[in-house]
Amino acid sequence: MLYSFLITIVILVIQFFLSRRNNVYLGAILPVVYLVTFIYLWFSETLFIKSTLLAAFAGLAALLGIWINGRESLKKK
Repeated sequence: MLYSFLITIVILVIQFFLSRRNNVYLGAILPVVYLVTFIYLWFSETLFIKSTLLAAFAGLAALLGIWINGRESLKKK
């Protein structure tokens, strides 16, 4: 469980860093990879619990929120 938490923190920090780069597409890498992974898991029937699907959407919302926040802070500079 500790490893999962640490991996989550590392991913969020990387997303925070990539979202604040001049290239807009760098911040889109992790949300796209996250979405593609969950679509694959859904269609391969590995992921079928509704609560897990809800967590997947929450994670995607967090990554996209960090990306949008990073783009807005870059525009303010």
